[in-house]
Amino acid sequence: MSEQTAALLQLIAYLGLILGVIGTVAPVLPGPVLIWLSTLLWAWADGFQTIGWPILLILAVLAILAEISDVVLAGMGAKQGGAAWSSMIVAGIAAIIGFFVFNFIGAIAGAFLGLLAWEARRHDWQWEKGWRASSRFIIGYLLALIVKMFFAAIMVIIFIWRAFYA
Repeated sequence: MSEQTAALLQLIAYLGLILGVIGTVAPVLPGPVLIWLSTLLWAWADGFQTIGWPILLILAVLAILAEISDVVLAGMGAKQGGAAWSSMIVAGIAAIIGFFVFNFIGAIAGAFLGLLAWEARRHDWQWEKGWRASSRFIIGYLLALIVKMFFAAIMVIIFIWRAFYA
């Protein structure tokens, strides 16, 4: 690969890293996945000289953990709030519908409102029980966002360390 092509690919990788960080903080994009893909592109352009497959494997594990933290921690929050599995399935379907209608905000609102309504219906329209499950879902989701940002930061630090200081 020519030096100019490698430089262009690495520039694209830097832009991908920036988008990955933005996607982690404002989760419209799969941030950790973009960080990993950008690191892979950068490593490929570098001929895997400074970042090799062991580092890419570590970063892949971190990206997977970051992405599943959303579902796991939000679900744990809802469960702690008393939500049934059926309510979480309804919340998931409502999140998908909300995503297609209003993007990220719609996904969160859809999950929240779907869980609220289904839990209230499940408890003979006791809205306070629906509210408890829904509010715990949001707390779990916010905790997941913090965890995701932590993993993304570690990924970026590992990239910078290996790319420039190793």
